[in-house]
Amino acid sequence: MNHHQLNISYSYIVNFYLKRILQVFSSREAVFEWAKAIGRQNGILIVTIRSDKANGIRGRKDKLILGCERGGRYKSESKKSVTCSHKENCPFTLRCVPLSVGEGWKISVRCGTHNHELLDTVTGHSYLGRLNEEERKFVNDMTKYKLAPRFILNALKVRNETNVTIPSQIYKARSTYRSSLRGPYTEMQHLLKLIQQENYVHWTRRRENSDILRDIFWTHPDCIKLLNTFHFVLICDSTYKTNRYRLPLLEIVGVTSTSLTFSVGFAYLEKERQDNFIWAFEKVRMLFKSESLISKVIVTDRDLAMMNAISVVFPTSIHLLCRFHIEKNVGARCKQYVKKDRQEEVMDLWKKIVYSTSVEEYDHHLQQFEILCADIILFVDYVKDSWLTPYKERFVNVWTNRVMHLGNTTSNRVESAHWRLKNMLQTSFGDLCKSWDAVNMMLKNQICIIQSSFQKTIKDVEHGYNSQFFQNLHHCVSRKCMKLIDKQLERVKIVGTNKTECGCSIRTTHGLPCACELAKLQIYGNVIPLDSIHDFWKQLSIAHELEDEESLSDYDFSEELEAMKAYMKKHDIISQRIFKAKVREVVFPHTTSILAPPEKVRTKGAGKKKKEFDTPRDSSYWEYVDASQESAKARQPSQSSQRSARQQSQSSQHSFKTQFPTYIRPYIEDIVDVVADGNCGFRAIAALLVRNSLQISKLGAQGKDKWMSLPDLDYVIATLYNVILVSLSRNLNMTFFPLNKSPSKETFVHSLLAIGFVNENHWVQIKLKSDCPLPPTSQKWKDFCSDTAKSWEVAYAARMKHWKHIDPSFIRSSCISLNED
Repeated sequence: MNHHQLNISYSYIVNFYLKRILQVFSSREAVFEWAKAIGRQNGILIVTIRSDKANGIRGRKDKLILGCERGGRYKSESKKSVTCSHKENCPFTLRCVPLSVGEGWKISVRCGTHNHELLDTVTGHSYLGRLNEEERKFVNDMTKYKLAPRFILNALKVRNETNVTIPSQIYKARSTYRSSLRGPYTEMQHLLKLIQQENYVHWTRRRENSDILRDIFWTHPDCIKLLNTFHFVLICDSTYKTNRYRLPLLEIVGVTSTSLTFSVGFAYLEKERQDNFIWAFEKVRMLFKSESLISKVIVTDRDLAMMNAISVVFPTSIHLLCRFHIEKNVGARCKQYVKKDRQEEVMDLWKKIVYSTSVEEYDHHLQQFEILCADIILFVDYVKDSWLTPYKERFVNVWTNRVMHLGNTTSNRVESAHWRLKNMLQTSFGDLCKSWDAVNMMLKNQICIIQSSFQKTIKDVEHGYNSQFFQNLHHCVSRKCMKLIDKQLERVKIVGTNKTECGCSIRTTHGLPCACELAKLQIYGNVIPLDSIHDFWKQLSIAHELEDEESLSDYDFSEELEAMKAYMKKHDIISQRIFKAKVREVVFPHTTSILAPPEKVRTKGAGKKKKEFDTPRDSSYWEYVDASQESAKARQPSQSSQRSARQQSQSSQHSFKTQFPTYIRPYIEDIVDVVADGNCGFRAIAALLVRNSLQISKLGAQGKDKWMSLPDLDYVIATLYNVILVSLSRNLNMTFFPLNKSPSKETFVHSLLAIGFVNENHWVQIKLKSDCPLPPTSQKWKDFCSDTAKSWEVAYAARMKHWKHIDPSFIRSSCISLNED
């Protein structure tokens, strides 16, 4: 835009303002809003340059001077700064004063020209994009309810079409809002303040001799009521990537009579060790109203630390293992050990073992499994040693059907709870306050849904259960209960009143009438009695009274208060101050001295692109196996049905174990095959000697038995790397040549390595001179090294004197085998 065009634009704006000179405005604010709106329409931002009010002081009058935002000069022109200014000393000025006669304000144009180009668009303008009070309140509310910034911005533009706010301003407003919520408190003080405001029950503990947080446990009051109402089954599991400190989150859930999952409690633990789990489970045990309500069944995966902690804290509870995780782990091993065309048959037989309904059926299927996998002894041993022998009572039907687990034989419920929580979190880099906020919102939604399910059961009856047979159960038991009974009615046509064929497992696992019971009721024309339904299915409310008259005496703190007063009197002022601070932390949690754990910083790897929700879980073992199987299939699509040479070798190795007595097999961890050429015994010994010399238990300094020694590893090193190795020392100098081939003539100089043994305990590198004349006594060695082929023949003949009748090819094979490993 040239200068002439600018003058036209400015003249148009001036004329527009001049037309309004005779217009009268009701107030100072009306004048400013009108001028700002007109300027914005023409790409100009009008700001207040000077404002004065007649407040009774001599010489003060009401006036308002308006101008362009680019008026004036930047104050710190000489100062170097990374910031910038758009001030250009623009002369445009408007003067607004009240009328001399009557009420109102008028405008006069002092200067109607600009010295800069007009704005083509005001989108992204730092001033015009500012949020007003109403918009700021809207952003704060949406931030509180976890709405993403992009959705907040879209909502603002829908509410106000002239809004020119940009995303960065939304992010800044959100950050300001969060900072205002915390105020002067530390993260832990703010967290405990929030917990206290919502009446949560919580416990914390510090690291030893430190104020750093070690573990924290919290739960909602309604969750405690649900726990004491539906206390039969607990499901526990840990999840990760929920906070910036990388603390694992232990989540414990239960199940309601309407088959909905409710959260019992949450614990951030410093580490997944037995001590941390014991502390968390002890807090859960304290939530039960009485010992008789302690959960009868607890379901977890095979986390040994968690399993040990449960056996300590809940010794009378029956501990079941997640059947889903076991099946996936067995399936992963099956893909590694078993030929592809047999995998489906093997896994079908495994499922028959798991779902066996009697000990005889279990033994029969196990025997079939052992016969089918007789040539895959390592896989059979894995299945038996890792799962069946130690844990079959915890996941096989014949034993799990003896306990009331309400159909919970997997940890899928708590896995789903992890997913819901991470959707609410949206990020894995938030602090503990954000985690608690997400948990709090999730729990409120959860409790609302559970209460709704109770009300729906009480008010409505599904059409499928309107028959006379269910009349005693209407409005008294949950819909889930009726569905389970309806499934048993379908079995009546098959099993009738035959108790053996029925199995009656639902009576012991769910507390409901089985098929044979229902068949007898139908024969005699009776309806389902309410007494035949377990009380669990009749609970349709969370209004559980947690107090009784006997427990009211526990709230009397008179004795404790007197003891505290006596303590304060007999101790000095310092001890009194420390004791008072401890008491204040209990009564006023926001005064705590606990500090958040230090944030763990990633020191390896490149930064990864964030997804919409960056709280993914870590892949399980079987998922890695599946991924490797898929990648292998993609690399070799034409040979997917063929067995590789390595798989054939593994299968043959697995069969070797059957050649040993049964009582020896449990003590054999692995079998490594060697080449069968008549020297297999020597090969096995050589490979073991080399491997044992290289195996270490930890990094750092090693004992003398792990030091590199020559000539024990002489030909192994020379052959493995195809080099000529020269070893020099005070007492012994040796040269070793590779046994399977000689270094090429082109790289002969670079293939000559020299090392030296000094101080009787240290190896050093030695660089030999290439142009140094050899002494006369060494001329034979010089001639020997001039021809690489001749060097190989002479070295080979010399070594044969030492190996005598042993075929030297076994040394080459041993080196090659080590290289492949």
